[in-house]
Amino acid sequence: MIFIQGDHHKPNITFDTEINTLVISGNSFPENADAVYSDVLMWMNDLNFDNIDKFILQISLKYYNTATSKKLFELIKKVNDAYRNGHKAEIHWIYMSDDEDMFESGRYYSELIEVPFHFIEIPD
Repeated sequence: MIFIQGDHHKPNITFDTEINTLVISGNSFPENADAVYSDVLMWMNDLNFDNIDKFILQISLKYYNTATSKKLFELIKKVNDAYRNGHKAEIHWIYMSDDEDMFESGRYYSELIEVPFHFIEIPD
């Protein structure tokens, strides 16, 4: 399922039904982050986690802006809520090994939630 086909300013947002993984990748600095993330946030609101063995949110962004940061945290909180309600869930934060800022951003989010948060470093 494709929510957004990315471009230079917008991320790719897809859901892989085979492995129950929501993937956000690319760059995310759109003029209107609400418009970009509204469909996936509404989908997450309606998602029945009872029907999913384990839900994974995979974030692999090269760059994102402040408006995107807020939307990412909304998604992360939804995954955290599912986890706190007894559902299996985790977050995969993928970053390039030379991108300390992206690692630190992930670390910041990981300290605010309870859901397992995995850092996946991609070599240069």
